Parts: sequence; structure tokens; C-alpha cells
Amino acid sequence: MKAVVAPVLDSPARQKIITLLYLEPRSPSELASALGLSQPYISNQLAALKSHHMVRSQRVGRRALYELEEPIRTALQGALAGVAAVRG
Repeated sequence: MKAVVAPVLDSPARQKIITLLYLEPRSPSELASALGLSQPYISNQLAALKSHHMVRSQRVGRRALYELEEPIRTALQGALAGVAAVRG
């Protein structure tokens, strides 16, 4: 999985999107506003993350909300727990 995921996470914008989605589901416009980037650019980044099964979307009314796929969330939780343990 690392060989497939690593190039996708090579983008600083995608890293920031993952970080924000770790906190809570968000729409493309919310992500664009939080990151100071255009909505079309964010939509392209989300499409790349979705094609690698890192995020999923769901419709809530007229909005699309994106959230992390569960294996990605679990991996991030494990990584953060490992960092916390090292810092002790």
C-alpha cells in the first residue's frame, strides 16, 4: 500500500486536506476556504485522493461532504499514537 499511497501524499495540498478531514468531514468549498486555494483545485485534489480510496464523499442536501476512508483514519490514529508514545 505504501508504494501506491506515497505519490498521492507527495502533494502539500493533499497532506493539508487529509489533516483537515481527519478532524471532521468537510465540503470542497470549506476546504478551499480553510486552505486559501480555489475550489476547482481542491476538487481535483479530492478526486485524486478518492481514486486511491483515501477519501469518500456523501451528499448532504446539495452539498458533497468528504471524509477519510476508515483504513486511512485508523492508520493516522496509529501513527499519532506512536508519536505520542515516543514523546512520552
